[in-house]
Amino acid sequence: MDAFMMGLTEKEEAIISRLANSALDLSRDIREDVKWNALCYFKGDCAFVGIMPYKKYISVIFDRGVELDDTDNVLEGKGHTMRHIKIRCLEDLKEKNIGSYIAQSYELKEID
Repeated sequence: MDAFMMGLTEKEEAIISRLANSALDLSRDIREDVKWNALCYFKGDCAFVGIMPYKKYISVIFDRGVELDDTDNVLEGKGHTMRHIKIRCLEDLKEKNIGSYIAQSYELKEID
């Protein structure tokens, strides 16, 4: 993760660190890797969340986002399966209930 964080602002680093901890705290079996220009967290061979910084926000990406229960109405995107949530500040993590979306994504049954 250190190489991924190079060149980011303190604010971006703080947000990404909290997002990473939300993923890693779910299980000891989670694998972290940089793929597709995103910091990704894997359950087995399947990425359940990706974190990608942009100039004005950090995108939290869910490959199977259409399967998540979006009770907070924060998921964005119109792709076939993928959805994302834009994070602009630390407060967004709580306001958009990001931890629950990461946990939901982790709990999705693996596709064979």
